Amino acid sequence: MLQTVEAIYDPQKGLAFSEEMNITTPIKVLVTFVESSSFFSPIPKAPTLDDLLAGSLKEALVLTDEDREWLNSPAIGKEIL
Repeated sequence: MLQTVEAIYDPQKGLAFSEEMNITTPIKVLVTFVESSSFFSPIPKAPTLDDLLAGSLKEALVLTDEDREWLNSPAIGKEIL
C-alpha cells in the first residue's frame, strides 16, 4: 500500500507528520526532499587506521629509544603479555 503524507524533518526532534499517524510497528518509508539540496551536507566518513597512518609522518612511525624501553619494561600490574 502506498500512502502520501506530508512531514517535516527536524534533526533535533525527528520526523513530524502533518496529520496524526498511528504507527505501531516498523514500516518502510519513501522520502522525497522538496527543498534545495543546499540544506544538506554530507556526513564525512570516519577515517580508517590505514587512512590515519597514510597521513602520518614516516619518522613518527619509527620506534624511539623511549618507546623500546616502555615496550620492554616488565609488567607492574595484571597486564597480559
